[in-house]
Amino acid sequence: MNRKLLPLLLLGVIALFQSCTGPKGDPGPQGGDVLGITFDIINVDFTEANDWGYVLNFKDKNIEVLPSDAVLVYVNWNTVGGLKAYRPLPQTAFLNNGVLVTYNFDRTDVDMEIFLDGNSDKTKLPTDWTRGFEFRVVVVPSDFLKRTNAEVDLNSYESVIKAFNIDESKVKKISAQ
Repeated sequence: MNRKLLPLLLLGVIALFQSCTGPKGDPGPQGGDVLGITFDIINVDFTEANDWGYVLNFKDKNIEVLPSDAVLVYVNWNTVGGLKAYRPLPQTAFLNNGVLVTYNFDRTDVDMEIFLDGNSDKTKLPTDWTRGFEFRVVVVPSDFLKRTNAEVDLNSYESVIKAFNIDESKVKKISAQ
């Protein structure tokens, strides 16, 4: 009787292991940097001479941005104790005199523009609202966004750097001057 049970038991074990396999899933994100590019644009001035904007041509700065990539732009709103506080664009500020200013951006396949918009004469704005701005640009490849299941709050710079493992010590600086 032991001889008859042994083949049946062996067949049962094989069937059990076969039932534990399934189709191979999609590959997960690779380790290391998953972002295409992260860089700062520093010393940005918004003046009448530059039509209240700064244009960055990707090719001129040797930056590859695909049409399908997501481009996120954050403004260094203030620095406290050596820590920079980044806010996502568009960002609106209400000045004491009722003036409204908005920092915004747009992009094409070849360039991007960061610009100042508002409801009043921009030539009368105090220079602390028009000079010396710093922006952090994060380019996220669309294939990574498709592969990840994680919910990332793209409006939170802290969430973005954590989710995409951005090493802030390696961020390239591009001067607007």
